[in-house]
Amino acid sequence: MAKDAKPAGTKPAAAGAADAPPPKKSKKMLIIIAAVVLLVGGGAAAFLLLQPSAHPAKKDAAATEKAAAEAHAKAPPKFVDIGTFTANLVHEDGDRVLQVGISLKITKPELEEKIKASNPEILHRVNMLLQSKRPSDLATMEGKDKLAQQIKGQVEYVLGLRKTVPSISTEQAGTPPAEMDNIKSDIAEALFTAFLIQ
Repeated sequence: MAKDAKPAGTKPAAAGAADAPPPKKSKKMLIIIAAVVLLVGGGAAAFLLLQPSAHPAKKDAAATEKAAAEAHAKAPPKFVDIGTFTANLVHEDGDRVLQVGISLKITKPELEEKIKASNPEILHRVNMLLQSKRPSDLATMEGKDKLAQQIKGQVEYVLGLRKTVPSISTEQAGTPPAEMDNIKSDIAEALFTAFLIQ
């Protein structure tokens, strides 16, 4: 019976410990954890919402413009020969003749068909422009550059890229209209492949 003899104080405590549920976590600890979770979640939400971002429509427009610019930059320019022109120049001392070959540098290949379809009107406008020039108008590089800009303007008008008719008169030949500088067209420039005044 010595085996059954245990201290009296230990038996009831052990039986009570087995019957008692585990100690509950304090409500304060749960509140603190919930507050930390809410603070972290609120901080993340505020971070995402307060970041500067473009308006969705602006993003789409910007992406479209960027894609168009990249496609535009990737496509190599194309050159369209519009012909060789012989024109009498305005001269007081006799006949002076200009012979010039012209090609257009275009950035959209599909514009080539439109140029070919409008070729008679383009030739007419370029011939009229050339015949309005004096030899002194074309003696300098600046004069030749102005002529190239005027030819480009005439072609843009024929193709519908310009709304107003560029001037052909000699008086205004030295000052191209302000509109010429503001137009972004798919005709990069008019190039002289030959240039001879006799």
